[in-house]
Amino acid sequence: MQAADPDEEASWVWNEIKVESEPALASYLYSTILSHSTLDHSLAFHLGNKLCSSTLLSTMLYNLFFNTFSVDVDLRSAAVADLRAARSRDPACVSLSHYFLNYTVFLACQVSFLVIV
Repeated sequence: MQAADPDEEASWVWNEIKVESEPALASYLYSTILSHSTLDHSLAFHLGNKLCSSTLLSTMLYNLFFNTFSVDVDLRSAAVADLRAARSRDPACVSLSHYFLNYTVFLACQVSFLVIV
């Protein structure tokens, strides 16, 4: 059995997240998910907004996180694996977009991976 291409896996997960988006949260979903071209961009944006403060701007964090994703492509593979695992193993995970946006455990894991690098 041939291993899946990491770029193809990330693309599949990213498309799944965009399709599952909920209309009631349109502006939030647009700014966090739909306005971004890739999972890397969206995750860097989302983490930057979650962790920003008055002295540490979200744009600074976004640049830091996105640059780290660019340097270490294994980080994207880890995020994709975490999302797929949640979808298949967690009965409370109603959609990938819900998990991506709301599960603090997922976000904490992604930040810890970024900090370790």
